[in-house]
Amino acid sequence: MRFEELDADKIQRLGSEEQWLAAQELVRQKQVHFRFRTPDRLEAAVQNNENWCTAAVSIIDGGLQSTCTCQHEGEGWCVCALAVLAAWLDKPESFLDRTALRDQLKQYSKSELIKIILELADKVLESRELLKEESPDLDTILESIDSIIGQVGPTGAAETGELEEKLRLAQEKADRLAQMGRLSEARATYFYLLDNVFGLEEDLGKPGLFSEELKQELYEEYCQLIHEDRHLDRTLVQQEIEQLESRAAFSQSQLNFADLKKNFIGEGE
Repeated sequence: MRFEELDADKIQRLGSEEQWLAAQELVRQKQVHFRFRTPDRLEAAVQNNENWCTAAVSIIDGGLQSTCTCQHEGEGWCVCALAVLAAWLDKPESFLDRTALRDQLKQYSKSELIKIILELADKVLESRELLKEESPDLDTILESIDSIIGQVGPTGAAETGELEEKLRLAQEKADRLAQMGRLSEARATYFYLLDNVFGLEEDLGKPGLFSEELKQELYEEYCQLIHEDRHLDRTLVQQEIEQLESRAAFSQSQLNFADLKKNFIGEGE
């Protein structure tokens, strides 16, 4: 399933007619804000009466699942989640494509990114608070990953899309470490993310629990950091790669370290 394949008939079945009409009204009243998307997730901030909430719709195992901070109780989806889908049907281009944006930003030079950040700080007050945050600490990042993975129950019942968003926050902190020149700590974080993602899929017997997009991205960044680190601890990295390759879920994925190991060993000769 893809979000582009959705239509009003499919969405209406997720709630009552009254809920669907209320969701459409929220869109007409421009109450669905800060919209963004990835290939398998839509998310927005919804203002319903005087309440604000964050609602998300994810594609999981070929079906749609929703989460919302409004703590909806009752049959069907909450109005907020339906409003996210109504907004998508109304104007899909209004949802920021984070994947494309991330790829685009990677093309900018460091000086260009600094200029963009400074312009944002001038125009968006909230961005100034982010810039005041202290440098990330490796142990704190790893502990946060443990906490996120620990939220998954023995059956993997937690919302995978929501977990992925939390893991991406840890990924962003790893990127900050890399930008600060702390490449070994950034690589360690990416390894820890990969090991926990594949380890959880292995423990639950669900190789496709997390999206291929997330796993591919973590893998590519991990490999890139290995190549960039001039002070690489090769023995440690070999142990990390062996650990990942020992994961059954990793062996069932499309990822492999054959080329990396060939170049890696060649560099060490």
